[in-house]
Amino acid sequence: MEPDPHSKPFSDTYGADGRLSQSAAEALVDSAYKHDCSDADLLLEGVSLADLAHAIVLTEGGVIPAEVAARLMKGLLDLHEIPANEFPIRPELGDVYNSRESLLKARIGDDSGWLHAGRPRREAVNIGYLLAVRDRIAALIRAHVALGHAFLDRAAEHIDTLMPDFTYLHHAHPTSLGHFLLTYVHPMLRDLDRLEAAYHRVDASPAGSGSVNGTRLPVDRNRLAQLLGFSSVAPHTRDAMWQPDVPIECISTVVTLMVNLDRFAEELQIWGTSEFDFADLPDSLSRSSVIMPQKKNPYPLAYIRGLTGHLLGKTASFAAVGKTFSGNPDSRIFIYGELPRALERTTEAVRLFAAVIADFSPHPERMARGIGEGFPEATDLADHLMMSERMDYRTAHHLVGRAIRVALDSGCSGPLTAGHFHQAAELLGIPSPSWDEQTIATLSSPESIVASRQSLGGAAPDQVRAMIESARVRLETARNFSDRILQQTHETKAALVKTAQLFVKP
Repeated sequence: MEPDPHSKPFSDTYGADGRLSQSAAEALVDSAYKHDCSDADLLLEGVSLADLAHAIVLTEGGVIPAEVAARLMKGLLDLHEIPANEFPIRPELGDVYNSRESLLKARIGDDSGWLHAGRPRREAVNIGYLLAVRDRIAALIRAHVALGHAFLDRAAEHIDTLMPDFTYLHHAHPTSLGHFLLTYVHPMLRDLDRLEAAYHRVDASPAGSGSVNGTRLPVDRNRLAQLLGFSSVAPHTRDAMWQPDVPIECISTVVTLMVNLDRFAEELQIWGTSEFDFADLPDSLSRSSVIMPQKKNPYPLAYIRGLTGHLLGKTASFAAVGKTFSGNPDSRIFIYGELPRALERTTEAVRLFAAVIADFSPHPERMARGIGEGFPEATDLADHLMMSERMDYRTAHHLVGRAIRVALDSGCSGPLTAGHFHQAAELLGIPSPSWDEQTIATLSSPESIVASRQSLGGAAPDQVRAMIESARVRLETARNFSDRILQQTHETKAALVKTAQLFVKP
């Protein structure tokens, strides 16, 4: 018999006729209890799996009689079949766990009471939360690998596309767009390292911990971990229940990832201005203005930047609730839903950014014209002075800097000439360099400058190709990791259900 959704049951299954004499006040139901039920869509599957595993281990340990186990397991399997969006969650009962308890009791009666032996509700909900986080970290890794490949594909496409590099948004050196794009790939590889570490952190089972100090019941924690697909067991029962540092680490990893994306999103937004005109987004990734007909706004970039700021605030929030005294639920009340949702939003943003990277259009001609602005050849000229004239670098630096000032004072914005250097040397009271216009022109050639960057990790085409290939290897390792754990998760869930079915009498 299903519970009447319009009835007003005692809000606490265990408090009724026990420690509590009154049901929950309406103010409590409409605030805290309502919040505790708001994450049911994220937690229900994992809590259901936790219930099945716990019932199996209690039965295997002889705690639950076989005839009771058959009815209990049948009831749990029936609940497991209910889609999350159809499950009757009732805030007046307190939380997801109590809603499940109420429905299970209505269906199988007092046999449902055996499920709670040796386990607080916190353990079941904690397992549901960890499974939700674990699955979403794996999905984020997969999406981030795809984004990395999108960056590498564009970098390979533009190994020879020249552009000015920048510091302080001022021209620095000529480089290639391919080398510039790799700037953002290497932080992504570190993001993958951090995500994999975070995954392993949440892949330690708290199941079987009891309330704080373990349980006297014969609960096999290793068996529980195996049934639930955890690769290890959290070694300390009290720590297993709380671990306030882990969600802080996870959200920090997410924020670091988003900050890395935000940096290039800002670059692209600047590049898309008429002042730069280095790149453009396709119409399918743009939004029009309601009032200004000429506008084509890069809304995906604004969304990514906004989400980064939003998640940055979550980091402070997680740290704030994590500093409560141990054994208090403050550190989990809001994190149960917020961390899985943060991972989901980040995965969506990563997929969006992958579309941006795959489809944005660089403007090579405008980039090439930009190289000639701001004397980007200056460092190479100073290097040559040092090597050919055996001049110390400080003096060479001063000479090139004074030559630039001479050029600017004469209304010349580049390139530098031998005449500029002769005047500069005279003003500095040092010998004029023994080079001609052809030498300066060769040294100032953007192609020559980029080709000369042969040091490891430099902008020379062969170095860029080597970095692309190396990054692809790391991305494939991460892809294999995510594919493997997602497949294992799918198989483990199916195996757990099959194991539970073995206890149900035909």
